[in-house]
Amino acid sequence: MRRSDPAQPEQAAPPAEGGLEAISAVLLAGGRSSRMGRDKASLPFRGSTLLEWQADKLRRLGVRDLMLSGCRRDLPGARLIPDELPGRGPLSGMHACFQRADHPHCLVLSVDAPLVPARALLALAGAHRSSEAAATLLAHGGKWEPLMGIYRRELFRPMEELLQGGNTAVRRLLDQVGFQTLDWPGDEALFLNCNAPEDYRRLQALANDPPGM
Repeated sequence: MRRSDPAQPEQAAPPAEGGLEAISAVLLAGGRSSRMGRDKASLPFRGSTLLEWQADKLRRLGVRDLMLSGCRRDLPGARLIPDELPGRGPLSGMHACFQRADHPHCLVLSVDAPLVPARALLALAGAHRSSEAAATLLAHGGKWEPLMGIYRRELFRPMEELLQGGNTAVRRLLDQVGFQTLDWPGDEALFLNCNAPEDYRRLQALANDPPGM
């Protein structure tokens, strides 16, 4: 597990032992889907859709406070949270959701990475729980994933400062507040982001013959 030098965040109670009951979840389902040519969240996957698959995974892990950012349709048991500063990417969605979170820690997950294992998310929560980091991100093969992480809720304040200043990069926030990473040793294919039709075709093939999850 790698650690950068985090700024000292406000202290908040750590997530409860066990599952993710004491963590709010932000499922990022926005974006223009310009490369895909259609709404990614509604793409069929394993008998449901990418949106439903990710939401069900989070519910099985114990998430009770599920927020959808950029979603174009309702999902039972989830809250649709509109951006306060629209058109500025995932950081804007995180900013809006964090302000409305029921818990002091927020799991961020994109809708287009459905193969991320549930047990990796549980391990992520454990790593975050045992630290005072502002954020804990999943990493693999030397690459860390800003949209597969657990963040402290109060980070919506520096997010707003960045967004107001025109800087919309999640990585800029992480450079500012510091973070740690949890290296996951699973197959690299588990972190596939479905951004274009060729990615979706590969994802469908992997769904029929999944790597070790």
